[in-house]
Formats: sequence, C-alpha cells, structure tokens
Amino acid sequence: MTYAPLREIVNVVAFATRPRFVLADDALTRTRRPAPSAGALHPIDIVLADWRGVPRLMRYDSLSHQLELLICTKSHLGELGRVADEILPQAHGTAIVLLGDVARVAAIYENCDTLFWRDAGALLQTLFLAATACRLAFCPLGILGHEVVRALGLVQRLTPAGVALIGRPLIAD
Repeated sequence: MTYAPLREIVNVVAFATRPRFVLADDALTRTRRPAPSAGALHPIDIVLADWRGVPRLMRYDSLSHQLELLICTKSHLGELGRVADEILPQAHGTAIVLLGDVARVAAIYENCDTLFWRDAGALLQTLFLAATACRLAFCPLGILGHEVVRALGLVQRLTPAGVALIGRPLIAD
C-alpha cells in the first residue's frame, strides 16, 4: 500500500458516512447513513492521521462534508505511526481512526456498550466496502487508537474504537 491523494480518501469516508436523511428538530441529530447505527445516533467520528509532510490529524464532519484540522501532541501522533509501522511495515497509508462518544448512546439506552461496539464494527465494514468500491486498499490494524485520544487530550471524553490504513494498493508484477 502507498499513499492515496487525500481527496480520494475523503470521498471514501464521505460515501460511507454522509447522512442520507437528517431527522428535523431532533436534539440528538439522528441521521440515516449507509452504516447502521443503534437509534440512528451514529456516535463515532472519523479522524484521519496523515504523515505526509507535517504529521496532522483531521476530523471529517459528515454533516457539513468538511475536514477540520485538529490541534494535537505530535509525540502521541508519532506513536500511532510507529505502532502502524510495526503491524504493517511495508504499508504507507493514511490512518482512519474511529473515535466515539459512548455518552451519546447512553443518553438513550441502558447497557449501551455493546451497541456502541456494534456501531463501530458496522462503520468499519462500511468503510472497507467503500474503499474497495473506490479501488483503494483498506486494512484494519486490530488496534483501537488510544494514541490519537491522548494526542488530542480527550482521554475522558472519547472512546477509541478502531484504526485502519487506507491507500493505493501496490500492484505485484
């Protein structure tokens, strides 16, 4: 895997997460999206970790279809890069990090942990399908992304829910 242009990655993320319907006058902003979610809450945000040039974190806002540059601690961001490199040493891609707000699900459901993790799995699978449809390589790393939560200084508020690398596939001769 090698780096793909950021616009291609954002297109994949948008295809998998953009709302097809937003419930009007709803305090919880419930939406219908390609990935199923308990109560249509969609409590998980997508953060892109990109190491090309200056390392940076960007949050994809699915409602406004924009990338937001996040302020973070570079050492923790570098830690995510080292972990990804240990798992896939030959892969050079952008990390897709799933960060969730369990309190959003807890506002409606009791014993909400399993619903949150089901949402994370459904979103990861939908991203995988969208990447494949766009002819990009997608590889879940089997880690949660604690490094990104520490880099953002939001350990008490966000729950890391998965990390995957996305990029262009290498074609073997």
